[in-house]
Amino acid sequence: MLVRFFNACLWGFAICIFCFVWGFLVEPNLLKTRHLEICSSEWLGEPMKIVFLSDIHIGGEHVPPSRVSSIVSRVNAEKADLVLIGGDFIDGHTHRTKTSNSFNTKIDTGLRALKEIMAPLGVISVIGNHDVWYDEVYVSKFLQDQGMTILSNDAVNVKEDVCIVGLADDMTQEPDNAAYKLCQTSDNIIALMHSPDSFGLMYSNTNLALAGHTHGGQINLPFLGRAVTPTRSGSKYAYGQVEHNGIPTFITAGIGTSILPARFRSPPEIVVITLRSSEP
Repeated sequence: MLVRFFNACLWGFAICIFCFVWGFLVEPNLLKTRHLEICSSEWLGEPMKIVFLSDIHIGGEHVPPSRVSSIVSRVNAEKADLVLIGGDFIDGHTHRTKTSNSFNTKIDTGLRALKEIMAPLGVISVIGNHDVWYDEVYVSKFLQDQGMTILSNDAVNVKEDVCIVGLADDMTQEPDNAAYKLCQTSDNIIALMHSPDSFGLMYSNTNLALAGHTHGGQINLPFLGRAVTPTRSGSKYAYGQVEHNGIPTFITAGIGTSILPARFRSPPEIVVITLRSSEP
């Protein structure tokens, strides 16, 4: 009996060590490419290939500037029509005037690497809460100088009949769906936001909505699931493809980490979406 108890303790200890090493050292450094097809009855025209990524958290424990370059290579390898980014480019909670020169240099180097992302219809992003805490104006201007389009309660047509609506961050700003009025001549609308907490602002004619912020909970425990997510929306909107009032949405697990530099059963990812009509 004592031997069995001792062996059980050894196995338990070994499993704990494995989970710790995997969660803190292995999984956060992975990068999965998730392919999916989303059909919308409202989508008109040809299918569109979109790469969606979010929550890079440059400067964090697992995202040095060199990793940003490898992420860009993975994105470009997909040869998408359009690249959308859901914000939180920056890690931390401190304004750039109060962070070290070495950290700010890492941020600039990582942001500059994003200039190499290529897509015929452009690279479009919104700003996340960590970007606001670091310096929203600085981050937005830096990215715009790299050729990226930044939307904050604004919209842009990437094709004559395809409009992207970008909402401001729900946590640190005031999202406003008035931007939809800029898409009145577009048959197809894609909504981009940092957090799924903004899903309630979508117009009913939205073909697809994309968000990040949750990191997929970062820790996805067997039986308990993604119990902790930084949203009011709850675990239903922690990760994956979910319908919101009939609108197809996808919430990505993102790439970096926040607060706890660990992931478990919620690996970093870029998402490749083929958006097409469900009508023949």
